[in-house]
Parts: sequence; C-alpha cells; structure tokens
Amino acid sequence: MSDAAASGAEGASLTGKSRNGATPSAIALAKRLGLRHVTTDALSIRRRRRGRGWAYIRVDGRPIQDARVVRRLARLAVPPAYKDVVYAADPAAHLQAIGRDAAGRLQYRYHPQWDHVREMRKARRLARLADALPQVRRSVGQYLASDSQTREFACAAVIELVARSAIRAGTEAYARLNGTRGAATLLKSNVTTYGESITLRFRSKGGKIVTKEFTAPRLVRAIGLLRQLPGRRLFQYQAEGGTVRDVRAREVNAFLREIAGANISLKDFRTLLASASVLETLARTKPAASERQRRKQVLEAVSAAAADLANTPTICRKSYVHGTVVAAFEDGVLERFAQTLKTCRSPIRQAKVLARIIAAAGSPGLR
Repeated sequence: MSDAAASGAEGASLTGKSRNGATPSAIALAKRLGLRHVTTDALSIRRRRRGRGWAYIRVDGRPIQDARVVRRLARLAVPPAYKDVVYAADPAAHLQAIGRDAAGRLQYRYHPQWDHVREMRKARRLARLADALPQVRRSVGQYLASDSQTREFACAAVIELVARSAIRAGTEAYARLNGTRGAATLLKSNVTTYGESITLRFRSKGGKIVTKEFTAPRLVRAIGLLRQLPGRRLFQYQAEGGTVRDVRAREVNAFLREIAGANISLKDFRTLLASASVLETLARTKPAASERQRRKQVLEAVSAAAADLANTPTICRKSYVHGTVVAAFEDGVLERFAQTLKTCRSPIRQAKVLARIIAAAGSPGLR
C-alpha cells in the first residue's frame, strides 16, 4: 500500500503505486522464492463489514470460514477506509491485495517475499549500471558536443539531465492528464540557465513543485541549442524534412539501452543517486547502540534522499534505496568503506562502491 499506511501489520509489505506486470527475470526470481506472479484478475476475495471487523467473501458469495485464511487476510491490515478491496486466494501470490484510497488511487499490498525479488532486481540493475556508466558518459559527451539538434542529441541531453538531477523521466500521459512534468516533458519555461548553472522549477508527479539548481556546462550549451527550436517543449529534435518532434521518455530509454549495451533505464539513475546519497550520509554516521536509534538514523538519511527525489521516505526506501546499503550500515560493514567514500564524488566511482558494498553484504542479486 502507499506510504500513508507505512505502519502495516507484521507480514504485510507496503509499496507505492506500481505496475502489475513484471519482466520474465522477475517472475523467475519469484518462482525461486516460492511465489506465483499474478495479475489483478486473480484477486477474487472481497470483504464485508461484520461488527467491528470484516467478513471475507469468496467469488461464489460464501464467507470464508477457515480461520487460517481469515488470519492471513486480516494480517494484511488493509485500511478500513479503502474501497473496492480485493484479496488473493493464493497465499503464495506475489500480489496479495489491492484497494482504492480516499483519493481514488489504487494501492497495492505484496507478499513479504516479493521485497526480496525487488531487492535482487535493484542489485542486478545497479551492477549493470555500474558496468555501463563509463560508456554511457562517453557516448553522451560525444553526442552533446554536436551542433545538430538531432534525436540523438536531444536524447543525450535528457540522459545528462536525469543523471545530474535525479528527476523522473516524464511521461506523456501525466503531462496530458495532470499537467505534471518530468525530464522528457519539461517546458522551456521550466528551465533557466545562467552561466554554467541550470535551475529547474516544475510541477512533478503528485502535484509537488520541484526546484533544482546545479552546475552542468555541457548541458547548458545543449539547452541553448534546443531552445532555438519552435514550440513550448524543451527537448525536441529535427526529424527528416525539418519537422520538429517532441522527445518521448520511451525513446530516451531505448537510446540509453543502445549506447549502454545493457538493459538499463533512466529510473536506474534515480536509484543510483538515492542509494549514493543514503550511503554517503550513513558512512559519516556511527551506528547507534539501540535498534530504535539506528532506525531513526536510517530514516533521517532516507528522508534527505526522498526530498531530493520528490518522493516520500517510504517510497524512496522501497523503490530507490538498495536495502543492502541500510543493512551494511546496521551491520557495521560501511565502516570498511568510510575512507573511500570521503573522496568518492564521481558517479562512476559511486556506482562501483555501491556494487562492492552489495557484494560484501552477500546480496544474491549479484550472483
């Protein structure tokens, strides 16, 4: 479920809004952990008020009498205010329940083991990004050195922007329906340059106003060239025949995979930057003696990264910060990397150090 229900009961796994699909590798990982990947259509149990609690109703209209099944569904702790709640009949389903919150948004509750799948996937993607990042940076630099407003030039500029700022990729659907923006859908009015500095100000997913300022000389130059094209959108390119077209996030991700020679996406840069931020903060922090105080230290580090991503701390922790970074701090593993991290400012080195920490903590995701 969403971060608003972050204190869910034992046995419940909370996440933010998520796609219900998964890659073949994720499905295979789930199977290895004894889970079955399902679609929302497989969730057939509904709930009905009964006294101070709930009755759980099968698809044939009969209430469930099995006490073990009732306990499993109750432990998911779906908030009483949620509407249209449905549950999985299969206790091994990766998706255990969905419901609509007060704002009408679908919220999801997953099997606890699904978190392991997510961590394995994050670890593998981080390892791929660490290996591909030098080539990506070289290719992006070569394309941005051009004076032609080509599709490749515009895509390279979007990649550079996300790598520098950690903003979302930006989808056409959100721009059209909500007026919210991400990297690919930014308007010229959302971006200001001064000297070698860039300032971003735009309404992001969820309606949050995002403001960012950073130095990026080659991106400033690219933005100057892209501004010359007609239209409100910043990231456009000249197609054959001189037609000006908007860049789409899916085009940028396809271009990124092409130059990287690996299956990575713009979201992986957000994961890298969030994990690196938490890593840097925790590496400077001596783990407290009590578990409660250590949780507070982790929350403070994650909250700072979440603010940078324009996310809540819960979603940031679940979706962007690799769990091994937190585990390494709690287990004292980060102390071995403290000196290295003091001088680690290059994104390439940060990615490499992160990969080493994950390996040192014994994450199966790198195997």
